[in-house]
Amino acid sequence: MAQVEDRGDKPIRCTPVVYDENMNCGVAVLYENGGGQMWGLVTPRNLIAAWRATEVLRLLSVIESNTLHASYYTALRNPHDSDIERSVIPMIEKIGRDAYDRIMSLPVPEAIIRLILDGQSQDFRPSLYPITEEVAAGTITWRQEFADAGVEHPDEIEKKAKEQEEIIAKYEALLTSYASHIGIPRRSLGMNCIENALVMVVKKGPEEGCVTNHVTVALAGVLGGVAVASLSALMMSSFLEDDIKGHYREEKEADLNAAASWLSKSSGTPLPFPGSLFGMRSGGLSFKKAKRLLCELSEKYIALI
Repeated sequence: MAQVEDRGDKPIRCTPVVYDENMNCGVAVLYENGGGQMWGLVTPRNLIAAWRATEVLRLLSVIESNTLHASYYTALRNPHDSDIERSVIPMIEKIGRDAYDRIMSLPVPEAIIRLILDGQSQDFRPSLYPITEEVAAGTITWRQEFADAGVEHPDEIEKKAKEQEEIIAKYEALLTSYASHIGIPRRSLGMNCIENALVMVVKKGPEEGCVTNHVTVALAGVLGGVAVASLSALMMSSFLEDDIKGHYREEKEADLNAAASWLSKSSGTPLPFPGSLFGMRSGGLSFKKAKRLLCELSEKYIALI
């Protein structure tokens, strides 16, 4: 029973539910007298956080317009710092630290695990990484079925994280330069995508054409931008297909131009290319030739992201 904003002064019966639809996955409440409200994301599709959010909602006596959003972020295993300040701390103050700790330590129901594993055949698949997080937290016991479905064990995640940290550290100065060039904070979602692309390119190996650190970072800039553009296009499902394709092409072109501009300006270190390759000299790259190089290299990787 809770008082609901815009539903009068008297408490009504509210039923918290987990929902999983094509363009949204999250938490909702259904009202006894009809209607309800829902909040979710197209990605990531974290059914475990959504389930825990229903446990948070059951403890509230008032449901406002931002309550579902706050409940979901409170239920995340590893919320972002900004969400901790904006949503998690205020919600814990409402339900109490003991209640919060109890909810975060609850075993994840088998029904939620099955929704995740059985939903991998869907076009919009539930995210697998929450299972990894819960195995690490002790609320799910590891089993072979998880590995078969593609879930990574926490030990493997830790190993990969260490490898990624070492790669990022090597390229930190260039990544900072690139972030400044495209006008976004070094620590941001856009740069996270570029970091992920960088790790993929480095692990792929220099035989693919990334023979200097500058070229590697510029290519990662293109690929990271493409990843963001792909997600943005996915979220434009209500638009015409030609509009979506046009948006993707425009974003990709902008990322190519930005990366080529940065590469042509920053690659002061001589590039060990033969003089015949793209007609370049060893001293550096013009914008036109940098863009041509990045176009050809990016086509080898786009299918992997």
